[in-house]
Amino acid sequence: APSIYFRIPRDGAVVAPTFDVAFGLKNYGVAPAGVNLANTGHFHVLIDVAPPAPGVVIPADSLRRHFGGGQIETALTLAPGRYTLRLVLADHEHKVIGPQLVSAPIRITVRKR
Repeated sequence: APSIYFRIPRDGAVVAPTFDVAFGLKNYGVAPAGVNLANTGHFHVLIDVAPPAPGVVIPADSLRRHFGGGQIETALTLAPGRYTLRLVLADHEHKVIGPQLVSAPIRITVRKR
């Protein structure tokens, strides 16, 4: 079965305001948005929001970061505070593929500079 997860940061991590994020994916492929290949998708990071239902388009805004170029890592910048992050793999149209491709939430704390 496919699975999606954060390689970094780990649940409970305390991070700087700008921190590295690496996406993990098993038994599924990565393709850029707009490329319609079976069993592939692209990553989205959700910040303090629940994932949409399968088949629903993930909006693009400050709480829903899109990585439609097929990126598997990035750096995020967040204000100091506590956050819940979730990874979601979406299809070529930014639609949630299914619950198996929504990660477990992780909680992080962004420290002050």
